[in-house]
Amino acid sequence: MTMLRTVPGLLLAALAAASSHAAQARPETRLPAASASLSLKELAASMPAAQEAAAPPRIVVPRRLVTPAMKGLARQDVTLGAAPASALQAGAAAILPQDYISRIRINVEGIPSNNFAPPDTNGAPGATQYVQWVNTRLAIYNKADGALLLGPVPGNVLFAGMTGSPGADACRESNFGDPIVQYDKQAKRWILTQFGWDPADTETGPYYQCIAVSTSPDATGSYYRYALETRTRDGALAFNDYPKLGVWPDAYVLTSVLFETATEGDYLGPQVCGLERAAMLTGAAPAVRCFDLGDAFGPVLPSDLDGLRAPPRGSPNYLMSLDFNLDGSGDHLFLWRFSFTGNTLSSPVTIPVAPFTIACPGSFGGPCVEQPAPGERLDALGDRLMYRLAYRNFGNREALVVNHSVQQPGATADGPVGVRWYELRNLSTTPGVYQQGTWAPDANSRWMGSIGMDRMGNIALGYSVSGPSVFPGVRYTGRPQIAPPGRMAREAIIVNGGGVQVDTRNRWGDYSAMTVDPAGDCRLWYTQQYQAETGRFNWHTRIASLRFWSCW
Repeated sequence: MTMLRTVPGLLLAALAAASSHAAQARPETRLPAASASLSLKELAASMPAAQEAAAPPRIVVPRRLVTPAMKGLARQDVTLGAAPASALQAGAAAILPQDYISRIRINVEGIPSNNFAPPDTNGAPGATQYVQWVNTRLAIYNKADGALLLGPVPGNVLFAGMTGSPGADACRESNFGDPIVQYDKQAKRWILTQFGWDPADTETGPYYQCIAVSTSPDATGSYYRYALETRTRDGALAFNDYPKLGVWPDAYVLTSVLFETATEGDYLGPQVCGLERAAMLTGAAPAVRCFDLGDAFGPVLPSDLDGLRAPPRGSPNYLMSLDFNLDGSGDHLFLWRFSFTGNTLSSPVTIPVAPFTIACPGSFGGPCVEQPAPGERLDALGDRLMYRLAYRNFGNREALVVNHSVQQPGATADGPVGVRWYELRNLSTTPGVYQQGTWAPDANSRWMGSIGMDRMGNIALGYSVSGPSVFPGVRYTGRPQIAPPGRMAREAIIVNGGGVQVDTRNRWGDYSAMTVDPAGDCRLWYTQQYQAETGRFNWHTRIASLRFWSCW
Protein backbone atom coordinates (compact mmCIF):
# COMPACT_ATOMS: atom_id res chain seq x y z
CA MET A 1 0.00 0.00 0.00
CA THR A 2 1.35 3.43 -0.94
CA MET A 3 2.06 5.62 2.04
CA LEU A 4 1.02 9.26 1.96
CA ARG A 5 2.45 12.24 3.78
CA THR A 6 3.60 12.04 7.38
CA VAL A 7 1.58 14.23 9.73
CA PRO A 8 3.64 15.70 12.59
CA GLY A 9 2.02 16.10 15.98
CA LEU A 10 -1.54 15.31 16.98
CA LEU A 11 -3.86 15.38 14.00
CA LEU A 12 -5.94 18.35 15.10
CA ALA A 13 -8.11 19.42 12.21
CA ALA A 14 -8.47 22.88 13.69
CA LEU A 15 -4.93 23.53 12.48
CA ALA A 16 -5.83 23.00 8.83
CA ALA A 17 -8.25 24.87 6.59
CA ALA A 18 -10.88 23.16 4.47
CA SER A 19 -9.65 22.00 1.08
CA SER A 20 -10.29 19.51 -1.68
CA HIS A 21 -9.81 16.77 0.97
CA ALA A 22 -12.81 18.04 2.96
CA ALA A 23 -16.07 16.08 3.00
CA GLN A 24 -17.95 16.32 -0.26
CA ALA A 25 -21.27 14.85 -1.35
CA ARG A 26 -21.45 12.29 -4.11
CA PRO A 27 -24.33 12.88 -6.53
CA GLU A 28 -27.49 11.16 -5.29
CA THR A 29 -28.20 7.79 -6.85
CA ARG A 30 -31.09 5.36 -6.65
CA LEU A 31 -30.85 1.58 -6.46
CA PRO A 32 -33.22 -0.58 -8.53
CA ALA A 33 -36.35 -1.83 -6.82
CA ALA A 34 -36.14 -5.34 -5.38
CA SER A 35 -38.63 -8.18 -5.50
CA ALA A 36 -38.98 -10.54 -2.56
CA SER A 37 -36.76 -13.62 -2.66
CA LEU A 38 -37.72 -17.13 -1.79
CA SER A 39 -37.52 -17.84 1.93
CA LEU A 40 -34.05 -18.27 3.37
CA LYS A 41 -34.97 -21.86 4.16
CA GLU A 42 -35.76 -22.47 0.50
CA LEU A 43 -32.66 -20.63 -0.69
CA ALA A 44 -30.45 -22.66 1.64
CA ALA A 45 -32.03 -25.91 0.46
CA SER A 46 -31.44 -24.95 -3.18
CA MET A 47 -27.74 -24.10 -2.77
CA PRO A 48 -25.38 -26.93 -3.74
CA ALA A 49 -23.87 -28.49 -0.62
CA ALA A 50 -20.43 -28.53 -2.26
CA GLN A 51 -20.29 -24.79 -2.84
CA GLU A 52 -18.83 -23.87 0.56
CA ALA A 53 -16.54 -26.90 0.64
CA ALA A 54 -14.93 -25.64 -2.57
CA ALA A 55 -13.52 -22.58 -0.78
CA PRO A 56 -9.70 -22.62 -0.60
CA PRO A 57 -8.38 -23.51 2.88
CA ARG A 58 -6.36 -21.25 5.14
CA ILE A 59 -7.58 -17.89 3.84
CA VAL A 60 -6.36 -14.73 5.58
CA VAL A 61 -8.25 -11.52 4.91
CA PRO A 62 -5.68 -8.73 4.37
CA ARG A 63 -5.18 -6.39 7.29
CA ARG A 64 -5.75 -2.76 6.26
CA LEU A 65 -4.69 -0.66 9.25
CA VAL A 66 -4.91 3.12 8.88
CA THR A 67 -1.83 4.95 10.17
CA PRO A 68 -1.17 8.67 10.59
CA ALA A 69 1.40 8.48 7.80
CA MET A 70 -1.34 7.44 5.38
CA LYS A 71 -3.53 10.42 6.15
CA GLY A 72 -3.59 13.72 4.30
CA LEU A 73 -2.94 17.02 6.05
CA ALA A 74 -5.93 19.05 4.96
CA ARG A 75 -9.17 18.93 6.93
CA GLN A 76 -12.36 20.82 7.38
CA ASP A 77 -12.57 23.49 10.03
CA VAL A 78 -13.43 21.91 13.36
CA THR A 79 -15.49 22.99 16.34
CA LEU A 80 -14.53 22.01 19.88
CA GLY A 81 -16.78 19.84 22.00
CA ALA A 82 -17.24 20.07 25.75
CA ALA A 83 -14.52 19.10 28.20
CA PRO A 84 -15.08 15.71 29.88
CA ALA A 85 -17.62 15.92 32.69
CA SER A 86 -15.74 13.38 34.82
CA ALA A 87 -12.20 12.13 35.27
CA LEU A 88 -10.87 8.93 33.76
CA GLN A 89 -11.14 5.84 35.97
CA ALA A 90 -8.58 3.07 35.47
CA GLY A 91 -6.98 0.15 37.29
CA ALA A 92 -8.29 -0.71 40.76
CA ALA A 93 -10.17 2.61 40.96
CA ALA A 94 -12.37 1.50 38.03
CA ILE A 95 -13.62 -1.69 39.72
CA LEU A 96 -16.91 -1.69 41.62
CA PRO A 97 -16.95 -3.85 44.77
CA GLN A 98 -19.87 -6.10 43.83
CA ASP A 99 -21.70 -7.72 40.90
CA TYR A 100 -24.72 -6.13 39.29
CA ILE A 101 -25.44 -8.53 36.42
CA SER A 102 -27.59 -11.62 36.92
CA ARG A 103 -26.37 -14.98 35.72
CA ILE A 104 -26.01 -15.61 32.00
CA ARG A 105 -29.20 -17.13 30.63
CA ILE A 106 -28.00 -18.32 27.21
CA ASN A 107 -24.38 -19.39 26.65
CA VAL A 108 -23.97 -21.55 23.55
CA GLU A 109 -21.43 -22.35 20.85
CA GLY A 110 -21.71 -20.26 17.72
CA ILE A 111 -20.42 -20.92 14.23
CA PRO A 112 -16.99 -22.63 14.25
CA SER A 113 -13.99 -21.94 12.02
CA ASN A 114 -14.31 -22.36 8.27
CA ASN A 115 -10.63 -21.87 7.35
CA PHE A 116 -10.94 -18.08 7.11
CA ALA A 117 -9.37 -15.55 9.47
CA PRO A 118 -10.29 -13.33 11.14
CA PRO A 119 -13.86 -14.44 11.93
CA ASP A 120 -15.55 -10.97 11.96
CA THR A 121 -17.83 -12.27 14.71
CA ASN A 122 -21.20 -10.52 14.57
CA GLY A 123 -24.84 -11.06 15.46
CA ALA A 124 -28.06 -9.56 16.81
CA PRO A 125 -31.32 -10.64 18.52
CA GLY A 126 -34.76 -10.16 16.99
CA ALA A 127 -38.24 -10.86 18.27
CA THR A 128 -37.74 -14.62 18.73
CA GLN A 129 -34.45 -15.41 16.96
CA TYR A 130 -30.75 -14.63 17.16
CA VAL A 131 -28.82 -14.34 13.89
CA GLN A 132 -25.05 -14.83 13.91
CA TRP A 133 -22.92 -14.17 10.81
CA VAL A 134 -19.27 -15.14 11.13
CA ASN A 135 -17.07 -14.30 8.16
CA THR A 136 -18.61 -16.35 5.34
CA ARG A 137 -21.34 -18.29 7.17
CA LEU A 138 -24.53 -17.38 8.98
CA ALA A 139 -26.83 -19.27 11.33
CA ILE A 140 -30.16 -18.64 13.05
CA TYR A 141 -30.88 -19.66 16.65
CA ASN A 142 -33.94 -19.85 18.87
CA LYS A 143 -33.59 -16.98 21.30
CA ALA A 144 -35.42 -18.82 24.07
CA ASP A 145 -32.97 -21.71 24.42
CA GLY A 146 -30.11 -21.15 21.94
CA ALA A 147 -31.16 -24.08 19.75
CA LEU A 148 -29.98 -23.95 16.14
CA LEU A 149 -32.86 -23.29 13.72
CA LEU A 150 -31.01 -22.94 10.41
CA GLY A 151 -27.43 -23.23 9.21
CA PRO A 152 -24.63 -22.60 9.27
CA VAL A 153 -25.03 -21.73 5.58
CA PRO A 154 -22.84 -19.64 3.27
CA GLY A 155 -23.60 -15.95 3.69
CA ASN A 156 -24.23 -15.42 0.01
CA VAL A 157 -27.21 -17.79 0.19
CA LEU A 158 -29.11 -14.57 0.95
CA PHE A 159 -28.47 -13.48 -2.62
CA ALA A 160 -29.09 -16.77 -4.42
CA GLY A 161 -31.10 -16.15 -7.57
CA MET A 162 -30.65 -12.36 -7.33
CA THR A 163 -30.96 -10.60 -10.72
CA GLY A 164 -32.01 -7.25 -12.14
CA SER A 165 -29.40 -5.06 -10.45
CA PRO A 166 -25.82 -4.09 -11.29
CA GLY A 167 -23.75 -6.09 -8.82
CA ALA A 168 -26.28 -8.90 -8.55
CA ASP A 169 -23.78 -11.36 -10.00
CA ALA A 170 -21.09 -10.27 -7.52
CA CYS A 171 -23.45 -10.61 -4.55
CA ARG A 172 -24.71 -13.97 -5.75
CA GLU A 173 -21.37 -15.53 -6.67
CA SER A 174 -18.90 -14.10 -4.12
CA ASN A 175 -18.80 -14.75 -0.38
CA PHE A 176 -16.01 -12.70 1.20
CA GLY A 177 -17.55 -11.74 4.53
CA ASP A 178 -17.04 -8.58 6.61
CA PRO A 179 -20.70 -9.11 7.56
CA ILE A 180 -23.03 -7.05 9.72
CA VAL A 181 -26.31 -8.28 11.24
CA GLN A 182 -28.86 -5.68 12.33
CA TYR A 183 -32.44 -5.89 13.57
CA ASP A 184 -34.54 -2.79 12.93
CA LYS A 185 -36.43 -2.75 16.22
CA GLN A 186 -39.08 -0.24 15.15
CA ALA A 187 -39.88 -1.94 11.84
CA LYS A 188 -39.23 -5.48 13.12
CA ARG A 189 -37.04 -6.34 10.14
CA TRP A 190 -33.58 -7.84 9.67
CA ILE A 191 -30.84 -6.09 7.70
CA LEU A 192 -27.99 -8.42 6.71
CA THR A 193 -25.04 -7.17 4.68
CA GLN A 194 -21.57 -8.08 3.44
CA PHE A 195 -19.27 -6.78 0.74
CA GLY A 196 -18.82 -8.59 -2.57
CA TRP A 197 -17.12 -8.51 -5.96
CA ASP A 198 -16.33 -10.78 -8.86
CA PRO A 199 -13.16 -12.69 -7.82
CA ALA A 200 -11.74 -11.99 -11.29
CA ASP A 201 -12.02 -8.26 -10.51
CA THR A 202 -10.22 -8.32 -7.15
CA GLU A 203 -7.43 -6.04 -8.41
CA THR A 204 -9.70 -3.51 -10.12
CA GLY A 205 -13.30 -3.71 -8.92
CA PRO A 206 -16.10 -2.86 -9.13
CA TYR A 207 -16.81 -3.55 -5.45
CA TYR A 208 -20.29 -3.75 -3.94
CA GLN A 209 -22.10 -3.73 -0.62
CA CYS A 210 -24.68 -6.53 -0.75
CA ILE A 211 -27.72 -5.80 1.45
CA ALA A 212 -30.71 -8.00 2.33
CA VAL A 213 -33.75 -6.59 4.15
CA SER A 214 -36.25 -9.11 5.50
CA THR A 215 -39.94 -8.90 4.62
CA SER A 216 -40.98 -9.97 8.14
CA PRO A 217 -39.59 -10.48 11.67
CA ASP A 218 -38.73 -14.08 10.69
CA ALA A 219 -35.05 -14.32 9.71
CA THR A 220 -35.73 -17.60 7.90
CA GLY A 221 -38.25 -15.87 5.60
CA SER A 222 -37.89 -13.85 2.40
CA TYR A 223 -35.73 -10.79 1.70
CA TYR A 224 -35.45 -7.77 -0.55
CA ARG A 225 -31.92 -7.74 -2.01
CA TYR A 226 -29.84 -4.72 -3.08
CA ALA A 227 -26.31 -4.14 -4.40
CA LEU A 228 -24.60 -0.79 -3.82
CA GLU A 229 -21.56 -0.08 -5.99
CA THR A 230 -18.76 1.74 -4.16
CA ARG A 231 -17.52 4.90 -5.84
CA THR A 232 -15.79 8.04 -4.59
CA ARG A 233 -17.28 11.53 -4.77
CA ASP A 234 -15.47 11.89 -8.11
CA GLY A 235 -17.08 8.75 -9.51
CA ALA A 236 -13.97 6.54 -9.32
CA LEU A 237 -14.29 2.91 -8.28
CA ALA A 238 -13.05 2.20 -4.73
CA PHE A 239 -12.82 -0.75 -2.34
CA ASN A 240 -15.20 -0.56 0.64
CA ASP A 241 -13.22 -2.08 3.50
CA TYR A 242 -14.57 -2.66 7.05
CA PRO A 243 -18.23 -1.74 6.34
CA LYS A 244 -20.45 -0.97 9.32
CA LEU A 245 -24.22 -0.35 9.38
CA GLY A 246 -26.38 1.68 11.77
CA VAL A 247 -30.18 1.84 11.91
CA TRP A 248 -31.71 5.33 11.92
CA PRO A 249 -35.32 6.53 11.40
CA ASP A 250 -34.80 7.93 7.90
CA ALA A 251 -31.96 5.75 6.61
CA TYR A 252 -29.79 2.73 7.03
CA VAL A 253 -26.41 4.40 7.50
CA LEU A 254 -23.44 2.59 6.02
CA THR A 255 -19.81 3.53 6.65
CA SER A 256 -16.73 2.01 5.06
CA VAL A 257 -13.01 2.67 4.70
CA LEU A 258 -12.09 3.41 1.08
CA PHE A 259 -8.95 2.19 -0.66
CA GLU A 260 -8.15 2.34 -4.36
CA THR A 261 -8.41 -1.46 -4.65
CA ALA A 262 -8.84 -4.50 -2.41
CA THR A 263 -5.14 -5.36 -2.52
CA GLU A 264 -3.13 -2.17 -3.03
CA GLY A 265 -3.31 1.55 -3.75
CA ASP A 266 -3.77 4.69 -1.74
CA TYR A 267 -5.94 5.20 1.31
CA LEU A 268 -8.90 7.38 0.32
CA GLY A 269 -10.54 7.93 3.71
CA PRO A 270 -13.91 6.96 5.19
CA GLN A 271 -17.24 7.23 3.38
CA VAL A 272 -20.77 7.45 4.78
CA CYS A 273 -23.85 6.52 2.75
CA GLY A 274 -27.48 6.80 3.77
CA LEU A 275 -29.90 4.36 2.13
CA GLU A 276 -33.57 5.35 2.21
CA ARG A 277 -35.06 3.16 4.93
CA ALA A 278 -38.77 3.51 4.06
CA ALA A 279 -38.15 2.38 0.48
CA MET A 280 -36.02 -0.61 1.44
CA LEU A 281 -38.67 -1.85 3.88
CA THR A 282 -41.08 -2.26 0.94
CA GLY A 283 -38.62 -3.38 -1.74
CA ALA A 284 -38.92 -0.04 -3.54
CA ALA A 285 -36.03 1.82 -5.21
CA PRO A 286 -34.16 3.62 -2.39
CA ALA A 287 -32.33 6.93 -2.73
CA VAL A 288 -28.64 6.74 -1.78
CA ARG A 289 -26.77 9.81 -0.49
CA CYS A 290 -23.06 9.55 0.22
CA PHE A 291 -20.27 11.76 1.53
CA ASP A 292 -16.52 11.17 1.45
CA LEU A 293 -14.98 12.47 4.67
CA GLY A 294 -11.51 12.81 3.18
CA ASP A 295 -8.20 11.03 3.66
CA ALA A 296 -7.30 13.06 6.77
CA PHE A 297 -9.58 10.89 8.94
CA GLY A 298 -9.54 7.26 10.02
CA PRO A 299 -12.35 4.66 10.05
CA VAL A 300 -15.76 5.96 11.11
CA LEU A 301 -18.68 4.30 12.92
CA PRO A 302 -22.35 5.28 12.41
CA SER A 303 -24.63 5.62 15.41
CA ASP A 304 -27.05 2.72 15.82
CA LEU A 305 -30.45 3.21 17.44
CA ASP A 306 -31.27 1.11 20.51
CA GLY A 307 -34.69 1.03 22.17
CA LEU A 308 -38.13 1.93 20.87
CA ARG A 309 -37.88 5.67 21.55
CA ALA A 310 -36.79 7.37 18.33
CA PRO A 311 -34.30 10.25 18.30
CA PRO A 312 -35.82 13.75 18.37
CA ARG A 313 -37.58 14.57 15.11
CA GLY A 314 -35.09 15.49 12.40
CA SER A 315 -32.09 14.34 14.42
CA PRO A 316 -29.01 13.54 12.33
CA ASN A 317 -27.10 10.32 12.57
CA TYR A 318 -23.86 10.69 14.55
CA LEU A 319 -20.54 9.49 13.17
CA MET A 320 -17.40 9.03 15.26
CA SER A 321 -13.72 8.37 14.59
CA LEU A 322 -10.53 7.82 16.57
CA ASP A 323 -7.49 10.08 16.11
CA PHE A 324 -3.88 9.54 17.22
CA ASN A 325 -0.32 10.66 16.66
CA LEU A 326 2.61 8.84 15.04
CA ASP A 327 3.63 7.48 18.47
CA GLY A 328 0.09 6.20 19.08
CA SER A 329 -0.85 8.86 21.63
CA GLY A 330 -4.10 10.79 21.46
CA ASP A 331 -6.49 12.93 23.48
CA HIS A 332 -9.62 13.38 21.38
CA LEU A 333 -12.22 11.78 19.13
CA PHE A 334 -14.08 13.25 16.15
CA LEU A 335 -17.88 13.50 15.79
CA TRP A 336 -19.93 14.44 12.73
CA ARG A 337 -23.67 14.96 12.20
CA PHE A 338 -24.99 13.31 9.03
CA SER A 339 -28.53 14.07 7.85
CA PHE A 340 -29.87 11.77 5.15
CA THR A 341 -33.09 13.76 4.83
CA GLY A 342 -31.23 17.06 4.60
CA ASN A 343 -28.37 15.57 2.54
CA THR A 344 -25.84 17.33 4.77
CA LEU A 345 -22.71 16.43 6.69
CA SER A 346 -21.41 18.78 9.37
CA SER A 347 -17.82 19.73 9.96
CA PRO A 348 -16.25 17.47 12.59
CA VAL A 349 -16.43 18.26 16.28
CA THR A 350 -13.31 17.50 18.33
CA ILE A 351 -14.33 15.64 21.51
CA PRO A 352 -11.67 15.94 24.25
CA VAL A 353 -10.98 12.71 26.16
CA ALA A 354 -8.43 11.57 28.72
CA PRO A 355 -5.03 10.96 27.08
CA PHE A 356 -4.47 7.46 25.71
CA THR A 357 -2.03 5.42 23.66
CA ILE A 358 -3.61 3.07 21.15
CA ALA A 359 -3.12 -0.66 21.68
CA CYS A 360 0.08 -1.99 20.09
CA PRO A 361 1.41 1.42 18.97
CA GLY A 362 4.61 -0.08 17.55
CA SER A 363 2.56 -1.51 14.66
CA PHE A 364 -0.20 1.16 14.72
CA GLY A 365 -2.68 -1.24 16.33
CA GLY A 366 -1.38 -4.49 14.85
CA PRO A 367 -0.27 -7.67 16.67
CA CYS A 368 1.10 -7.43 20.22
CA VAL A 369 -1.45 -9.23 22.42
CA GLU A 370 0.33 -12.04 24.25
CA GLN A 371 -0.84 -15.65 24.60
CA PRO A 372 0.78 -18.54 26.47
CA ALA A 373 3.60 -20.23 24.51
CA PRO A 374 3.66 -21.23 21.68
CA GLY A 375 0.92 -18.80 20.72
CA GLU A 376 1.57 -16.00 18.24
CA ARG A 377 0.94 -12.35 19.07
CA LEU A 378 -2.66 -11.38 18.27
CA ASP A 379 -4.01 -8.35 16.42
CA ALA A 380 -5.47 -5.53 18.50
CA LEU A 381 -6.91 -3.30 15.73
CA GLY A 382 -6.03 -0.35 17.93
CA ASP A 383 -6.27 2.10 15.04
CA ARG A 384 -10.08 2.47 15.21
CA LEU A 385 -13.19 2.61 17.33
CA MET A 386 -14.84 -0.77 17.88
CA TYR A 387 -18.34 -1.60 16.64
CA ARG A 388 -21.00 -0.51 17.79
CA LEU A 389 -21.54 3.21 18.32
CA ALA A 390 -24.72 2.58 20.32
CA TYR A 391 -27.29 5.41 20.61
CA ARG A 392 -30.20 5.70 23.02
CA ASN A 393 -32.80 8.41 23.64
CA PHE A 394 -33.95 8.41 27.29
CA GLY A 395 -36.40 11.29 26.79
CA ASN A 396 -34.53 13.66 29.10
CA ARG A 397 -31.16 12.97 27.49
CA GLU A 398 -29.49 11.31 24.50
CA ALA A 399 -26.40 9.17 24.89
CA LEU A 400 -23.77 7.39 22.82
CA VAL A 401 -21.45 4.63 24.09
CA VAL A 402 -18.35 3.40 22.27
CA ASN A 403 -14.98 1.77 22.98
CA HIS A 404 -11.50 1.16 21.57
CA SER A 405 -8.37 -0.77 22.56
CA VAL A 406 -5.52 1.04 24.34
CA GLN A 407 -2.25 0.39 26.12
CA GLN A 408 -2.80 -0.33 29.81
CA PRO A 409 -1.89 2.56 32.12
CA GLY A 410 1.85 2.49 32.73
CA ALA A 411 2.64 0.04 29.92
CA THR A 412 6.00 1.00 28.43
CA ALA A 413 5.94 -1.19 25.31
CA ASP A 414 3.43 -2.91 23.04
CA GLY A 415 0.89 -4.47 25.40
CA PRO A 416 -0.63 -5.42 27.67
CA VAL A 417 -3.78 -3.71 26.44
CA GLY A 418 -7.13 -2.70 27.89
CA VAL A 419 -10.48 -1.30 26.77
CA ARG A 420 -11.12 2.46 26.86
CA TRP A 421 -14.84 3.23 26.89
CA TYR A 422 -16.90 6.41 26.79
CA GLU A 423 -20.43 7.69 27.28
CA LEU A 424 -21.19 10.94 25.42
CA ARG A 425 -24.11 13.29 26.05
CA ASN A 426 -25.44 16.69 24.87
CA LEU A 427 -25.26 15.42 21.31
CA SER A 428 -27.44 18.08 19.71
CA THR A 429 -25.71 21.04 21.41
CA THR A 430 -22.11 20.83 22.63
CA PRO A 431 -21.30 17.13 22.75
CA GLY A 432 -18.82 15.84 25.28
CA VAL A 433 -17.78 12.88 27.40
CA TYR A 434 -20.07 12.31 30.38
CA GLN A 435 -17.94 9.44 31.71
CA GLN A 436 -14.93 7.39 30.61
CA GLY A 437 -12.88 4.49 31.86
CA THR A 438 -10.03 2.16 30.95
CA TRP A 439 -10.94 -1.43 31.77
CA ALA A 440 -7.71 -3.23 32.69
CA PRO A 441 -8.29 -4.93 36.07
CA ASP A 442 -5.03 -6.92 35.90
CA ALA A 443 -1.99 -7.44 33.66
CA ASN A 444 -3.82 -9.67 31.15
CA SER A 445 -4.92 -8.02 27.91
CA ARG A 446 -8.55 -7.15 27.25
CA TRP A 447 -9.43 -5.91 23.79
CA MET A 448 -11.69 -6.15 20.71
CA GLY A 449 -14.62 -4.95 22.82
CA SER A 450 -18.23 -4.09 22.09
CA ILE A 451 -20.47 -2.01 24.33
CA GLY A 452 -24.22 -1.49 24.77
CA MET A 453 -26.73 0.18 27.07
CA ASP A 454 -30.12 -1.14 28.25
CA ARG A 455 -33.30 0.91 28.73
CA MET A 456 -32.35 1.79 32.33
CA GLY A 457 -28.97 3.20 31.33
CA ASN A 458 -26.91 0.22 32.53
CA ILE A 459 -23.83 -0.38 30.36
CA ALA A 460 -22.43 -3.80 29.39
CA LEU A 461 -18.99 -4.34 27.87
CA GLY A 462 -17.80 -7.61 26.31
CA TYR A 463 -14.28 -8.37 25.09
CA SER A 464 -11.52 -10.89 24.40
CA VAL A 465 -9.04 -11.71 27.17
CA SER A 466 -5.55 -13.24 26.89
CA GLY A 467 -2.23 -13.20 28.69
CA PRO A 468 1.03 -15.08 29.32
CA SER A 469 -0.86 -17.72 31.28
CA VAL A 470 -4.44 -17.14 30.07
CA PHE A 471 -5.71 -18.78 26.88
CA PRO A 472 -7.79 -16.44 24.67
CA GLY A 473 -11.34 -16.42 26.05
CA VAL A 474 -14.42 -14.22 26.36
CA ARG A 475 -15.41 -12.11 29.37
CA TYR A 476 -17.68 -9.19 30.19
CA THR A 477 -18.26 -6.49 32.76
CA GLY A 478 -20.95 -3.90 33.37
CA ARG A 479 -21.81 -0.60 34.98
CA PRO A 480 -25.17 -0.03 36.71
CA GLN A 481 -26.59 3.40 36.03
CA ILE A 482 -26.46 4.22 39.78
CA ALA A 483 -22.68 3.69 40.00
CA PRO A 484 -20.09 6.47 40.16
CA PRO A 485 -18.93 7.57 36.69
CA GLY A 486 -16.29 5.52 34.92
CA ARG A 487 -16.50 2.37 37.06
CA MET A 488 -17.38 -1.19 36.09
CA ALA A 489 -18.34 -4.25 38.14
CA ARG A 490 -16.07 -7.25 38.65
CA GLU A 491 -15.76 -9.12 35.37
CA ALA A 492 -17.36 -12.48 34.67
CA ILE A 493 -16.48 -15.30 32.31
CA ILE A 494 -18.54 -16.26 29.27
CA VAL A 495 -16.10 -18.96 28.16
CA ASN A 496 -12.50 -19.77 29.00
CA GLY A 497 -10.00 -20.53 26.29
CA GLY A 498 -8.45 -23.98 26.12
CA GLY A 499 -5.46 -23.44 23.82
CA VAL A 500 -3.60 -20.88 21.73
CA GLN A 501 -3.71 -19.67 18.16
CA VAL A 502 -0.62 -20.40 16.06
CA ASP A 503 0.40 -19.64 12.47
CA THR A 504 -2.75 -17.71 11.56
CA ARG A 505 -0.90 -14.54 10.57
CA ASN A 506 -1.81 -12.94 13.92
CA ARG A 507 -5.40 -12.28 12.83
CA TRP A 508 -7.98 -11.97 15.60
CA GLY A 509 -11.56 -10.79 15.76
CA ASP A 510 -11.70 -7.61 13.67
CA TYR A 511 -14.88 -6.87 15.64
CA SER A 512 -17.55 -8.38 17.91
CA ALA A 513 -21.11 -7.38 18.85
CA MET A 514 -22.90 -6.37 22.05
CA THR A 515 -26.55 -5.85 21.09
CA VAL A 516 -29.79 -5.17 22.96
CA ASP A 517 -32.78 -7.50 22.92
CA PRO A 518 -35.87 -5.72 21.49
CA ALA A 519 -38.13 -7.83 23.74
CA GLY A 520 -38.13 -5.86 26.98
CA ASP A 521 -35.09 -3.78 26.03
CA CYS A 522 -33.16 -5.18 29.01
CA ARG A 523 -31.29 -8.30 27.97
CA LEU A 524 -27.98 -7.81 26.13
CA TRP A 525 -26.43 -10.36 23.79
CA TYR A 526 -22.72 -10.73 23.12
CA THR A 527 -20.89 -12.78 20.51
CA GLN A 528 -17.11 -13.09 20.24
CA GLN A 529 -14.26 -15.36 19.11
CA TYR A 530 -12.24 -17.60 21.46
CA GLN A 531 -9.65 -20.36 21.20
CA ALA A 532 -10.87 -23.77 22.41
CA GLU A 533 -7.71 -25.71 21.56
CA THR A 534 -4.27 -25.01 20.16
CA GLY A 535 -4.08 -24.87 16.39
CA ARG A 536 -4.21 -22.95 13.12
CA PHE A 537 -7.43 -21.44 11.75
CA ASN A 538 -9.45 -23.36 14.35
CA TRP A 539 -11.16 -20.55 16.26
CA HIS A 540 -14.54 -20.98 17.93
CA THR A 541 -17.28 -18.43 18.63
CA ARG A 542 -19.67 -18.00 21.54
CA ILE A 543 -23.14 -16.45 21.93
CA ALA A 544 -24.31 -15.34 25.38
CA SER A 545 -27.10 -13.22 26.84
CA LEU A 546 -27.03 -11.31 30.13
CA ARG A 547 -29.04 -8.70 32.01
CA PHE A 548 -28.70 -6.37 34.96
CA TRP A 549 -30.65 -7.05 38.16
CA SER A 550 -32.10 -3.53 37.96
CA CYS A 551 -33.68 -3.95 34.51
CA TRP A 552 -36.87 -6.02 34.36
